[in-house]
Amino acid sequence: MDRPDNQERLVAMHQMLFEMARGNFNSRIPLSSYDDELETLVVLINMVAEEMKESIFHSGFINTHSTPEFITQTTLILDENYCIKSFTPEIIPFLGYSENELIHQPLATIITTTSLEHIQKLLDVGVSLPTIVALDFTTKACLSVTVSCSVGKLINRSEIILNLVTPVKPDLYYPMVSESENEKQIKTRKVDAFLIQKLYDYILAHLEEPLPSLQLLARKFGTNEHKLKDGFRHFFKTSIYKFYSHARLKRAYFMIEHTAIPLKNISVMNGFNNYPNFSKSFKKYFGFSPYELKRNEVDFTPPEED
Repeated sequence: MDRPDNQERLVAMHQMLFEMARGNFNSRIPLSSYDDELETLVVLINMVAEEMKESIFHSGFINTHSTPEFITQTTLILDENYCIKSFTPEIIPFLGYSENELIHQPLATIITTTSLEHIQKLLDVGVSLPTIVALDFTTKACLSVTVSCSVGKLINRSEIILNLVTPVKPDLYYPMVSESENEKQIKTRKVDAFLIQKLYDYILAHLEEPLPSLQLLARKFGTNEHKLKDGFRHFFKTSIYKFYSHARLKRAYFMIEHTAIPLKNISVMNGFNNYPNFSKSFKKYFGFSPYELKRNEVDFTPPEED
């Protein structure tokens, strides 16, 4: 925290938070080359702004402080096999691909699997066309962009027409590193943050089950063990296993305090094989046994002895 440029980083964070408080979620704080707590906060603030912007965009709310501009009537023409036959020039700067990289390529090259299946379903079930849907496109930089799109067909022809509106990329705050390097870092850090968020959500949703090995978790989330382990420690300042163990005990604490469920049942519901192990872990973490925790249930009968 003693580096001279940390003051500039704090100022950028204050500016960002102030803009968010005013309802402007279009700006982003460029990432630095440092790997410290300030950088973690920058990544999280950028993530919050991105999520808020997406939420506001889909709700139809107009941001009076900084309303995004749009390029309208960007068009893609597909054949019956969902390959790109032609398109208007606006699609090139929007996705970052060259003309040769798009023409005659499968639509799956630039759109998510879920969105492609959505289009196919609309056409297969005979929905009245054209119809408006939200589709997730993937840029050459591997970023996902959600846009409103009209799906239609030509009369007496097999071609499929996609008309979409494409948002202009918002300006960033003053750069702390070169633009190309900064964009690369933003992409890497954002991918890492979402990966660790998925792992975090998975652990909390499976507290009643044994924690899979690091190798199995890495395979499940499509990454390597080192990235998963170091990424989790970077964002949560603890190991994956400690987080899992403490989360189980915290949930057990809440269940003991607010429910009438027997202690042995609570231990099983939180992934412990037997009550003695649960009681021992509980006492080590909280400083007292589950039996000593006061229960708020009026009609609760005395719990089992330790």
